[in-house]
Amino acid sequence: MRGGDLKRLDVALLALRRFADAPASSGGSTLVHGSERVEVSTVLVVDAVARRGAGEECSISTVAEELRVAHSTASRLIDRAVRVGMVRRTRSSTDPRRTVLTLSTAGWQLQRDAIAFRTGRLQELLTDWTADEVTTFTQLLERFARSARPVNEKTS
Repeated sequence: MRGGDLKRLDVALLALRRFADAPASSGGSTLVHGSERVEVSTVLVVDAVARRGAGEECSISTVAEELRVAHSTASRLIDRAVRVGMVRRTRSSTDPRRTVLTLSTAGWQLQRDAIAFRTGRLQELLTDWTADEVTTFTQLLERFARSARPVNEKTS
């Protein structure tokens, strides 16, 4: 690999980080959902809970792993999502000591709205790309994302 290519890739990845951030028009770290402002971290928690398959319990540890944050950080972020009514805490049916996280109706709506926003933005950005270019880009980005996961996640 050439050093120049790696530097260009580094710059491109930093630009992609900005894509994932909240738009400046929404106040930076908050998004407008309906008439309310929602912290970007709440959107991330909602996404982590939603990604859990039906029938699988989602815990604080699950969210911590998904967001790659400490358990205590995940707990604080979940508390915020609970306070704004996006996430509910219940007791596990298999282990009463364990807290299970589920999305409220508002949480599911936020998830749908966030996906619609992101995919709409992608559609705008890729409007002049061919279908083959989008497919190739998607495959390469998925491959890169798998490679970027921590070693302990690659085997699971």
